[in-house]
Amino acid sequence: MMVNVSARPLPRRLLLVLALLAVPALPATVRAQDAAPPANAAPADPAPATPDAAPLDDDDMIAPPMIDPRAVETQNVAPAPDPLKRPDGFGEESVMKPVPVLMKAGHANWDDAFKTIVATLKEIDAEMARLKLKPNGASFIIYTATDDLGFDFEAAVPFEGATADKPQNGMMFSASPAGRALRFTHRGPYDSMDPTYEQIANLLDAKDLEAQDLYVEEYRSDPRTTPEDDLVIDIWVPLK
Repeated sequence: MMVNVSARPLPRRLLLVLALLAVPALPATVRAQDAAPPANAAPADPAPATPDAAPLDDDDMIAPPMIDPRAVETQNVAPAPDPLKRPDGFGEESVMKPVPVLMKAGHANWDDAFKTIVATLKEIDAEMARLKLKPNGASFIIYTATDDLGFDFEAAVPFEGATADKPQNGMMFSASPAGRALRFTHRGPYDSMDPTYEQIANLLDAKDLEAQDLYVEEYRSDPRTTPEDDLVIDIWVPLK
């Protein structure tokens, strides 16, 4: 069915994003976190006092538990294969495998989207250098929310190496998205991706597939240094 739109239609890419985000929110990435106690948990009753207890000798004192001072633990991983040697894809189902990443959340307007993405990746690069970690593979941009003015995203750079330091400047250690997904390859400028996203929408509709409420762009060519006309981007559409 054809739908007529007003004189200034929304970009097809944005319409797809809005469709993908129309379902209840799910976690954007795989994150490990400690379980927190329930907010309404009653405090434990204090131990009853022992009025006539004898004082403890030095030999009877029990030391408090030791707490690991490291704020984060990382480990070495194998170098990633060259992403540019990967064959292009068009809708084949594959499995995204999680890799350790340094991540930062951001927001961009559609008009300066690519500029904002590159600037955020460079901020992560600077923090990674401070942590003495080495980039390891293609960077990810994970789109988590959108409207007609812009979008929220998470920029994630895979790394190898180990550190006991905690990331700063709003960054965190995490893992890249994982699970079943369709993979589509786009070649060319960021701003010319509408036809690719139209093909994605058509394939999802034709195969009656239901996507999650996010999608992922994996930059097989480095967006910091690659001319826009030469960009190679894999678009991952996670499936429910």
